[in-house]
Amino acid sequence: MNTLLMLLLMLFSSNNLLRFDFGNEKGNVKTWFTITDNVMGGVSTSKLDMKGTSILFTGSISFDNNGGFASLRSGFGKYDLSTYDAVRIKFKSQNQKFALTLDNSRNWWEPNYKYEFQSEQSSDWKTVSFNLADFHEEIIGRKSGNKISNSILKNICQIGIITNDKKEGPFSLEIDYIEFYKK
Repeated sequence: MNTLLMLLLMLFSSNNLLRFDFGNEKGNVKTWFTITDNVMGGVSTSKLDMKGTSILFTGSISFDNNGGFASLRSGFGKYDLSTYDAVRIKFKSQNQKFALTLDNSRNWWEPNYKYEFQSEQSSDWKTVSFNLADFHEEIIGRKSGNKISNSILKNICQIGIITNDKKEGPFSLEIDYIEFYKK
């Protein structure tokens, strides 16, 4: 009996999962914010609305003034993701591409790490999972060919989502949760 209890405690231990639950009822994501290309002269727009159990990230992408992106980001912190193997996102969007981003530096010109995910035509909730080892390095929007390392995963300072369609027009992404877990 003690062995079973110990296994259950290990299974549900907070060390096995890092979860960002969104929405007014959750309360642990109030530090998340949006950044668009207007930081470099672009004119894309975005906003973040809290819903009952999710957040809604919406806006419009414009290529005017060399723009073309909008992002949703966590506040800066220290996230040791080296103990996790994968990430899962529950979201709604219609036929659009986004990327989950992991930063290990506060400097915008330093490499960051991305993994693209896409929605389908359906407006139903969708859950996608992918391995952290599959994140690729980008330097100012260009792939370097490098993958993320365990030493980088140990020192993540910001987690985000960025539009990744490379096309102008409106976008909408509703997110229920993002969770990092051990397989």
